[in-house]
Amino acid sequence: MVFPMQRPDDGELVGLGSRPDKFRRESPRALGLAVGVKYSSGSTIFGVARLVAVEHGLRFGSTQLLSLSDKWFESLEEAESEIVRLFKMAAIGFQAQPEPGGKPWKKVVALLGGSKDESSPRMHWKREMRLVAGLREVDLDIRPNPESSIPQVVKELKSKPPSALLVWVDWVANPEVFTAPYLAAKPGAKADLLGTRSAEMSFDEHLAELSMHLVEISPMEGRDSRVPDVANWTDAADRISDLIGPHFVLTDRALKMLPGNPYPNPARMLDFVSKLERLADSYFTLKGQLGAALTDFSMAQFGIEIALFDTKLSPSDVVVDGRSVKGLKAIPHVKVDDAKDPAHCGRIYFAIDGVNFRFIVDHIGLHDYR
Repeated sequence: MVFPMQRPDDGELVGLGSRPDKFRRESPRALGLAVGVKYSSGSTIFGVARLVAVEHGLRFGSTQLLSLSDKWFESLEEAESEIVRLFKMAAIGFQAQPEPGGKPWKKVVALLGGSKDESSPRMHWKREMRLVAGLREVDLDIRPNPESSIPQVVKELKSKPPSALLVWVDWVANPEVFTAPYLAAKPGAKADLLGTRSAEMSFDEHLAELSMHLVEISPMEGRDSRVPDVANWTDAADRISDLIGPHFVLTDRALKMLPGNPYPNPARMLDFVSKLERLADSYFTLKGQLGAALTDFSMAQFGIEIALFDTKLSPSDVVVDGRSVKGLKAIPHVKVDDAKDPAHCGRIYFAIDGVNFRFIVDHIGLHDYR
């Protein structure tokens, strides 16, 4: 994958050791690059980079490269997070679209919400969201201010329901007005929420959350091989138990929940628990110094949405190996599903031990933690 980026300004060229006035007739370019490398063993790594070149961009035999900042990832989703970051610097004329002669993209998502004003919440916000969707070969149908035309939007959702529906609750006061008729027209489809009713998420967090939903809506080959498919909760319980370590602890209560867990998709829950374990490993290794807020870091690096508070909960201290860990309560939680009925809405509740830099998981399953 190669995509044009904004032209490096004179200050950047100077910082890279080049003289802007020297390239009057040339056009310094910046490009985003993404590649996948498959080893003979079958494992795959993904590289993402920003390249800065002069001499009319990339030209064989006459291109001068000024910088190449590459990063490599074992997970396709982590690589996508880096691509999303680079998309913010993409050239204005760059648009995500199917390859000429290639298969058409599925128009699978109707994103409802946002403002008619392009500068709110951010300049070119629609374009950035469509670029993110393009990574998953999704043509994103964005409807600003849907509550101004509820009958028309609902009629379209019922007559031509998309494969999935996302409602941006920062801007939509009553998302169920859209989700209910959509699910009635397409039972079992994905209808989820973006953002929070308190509008506390940044736009970058919205992009990361959108990317997370698109992974589920339009999965691709190359998913994280460290989370193999499982057929039942017996298999999932064994895999989750293997994740336990000094950085990632399961309470007595959480361990007892695994066999016979009522959450209907054990493979999906295993995927989220595995990502939380990797987040815990980063927290443990870096001694809590993630360089960003935990909620931002988890979304950007692992594609999981974490809420640190739940005003409806007042749980007791977590219990590990029969002992209560004083002052640690499992209120932070991973949102596995939203806008679904109680039998399909998943959660992972955990406590954050800032002394031993570990996560202590107390609940894995449905959204029924007490």
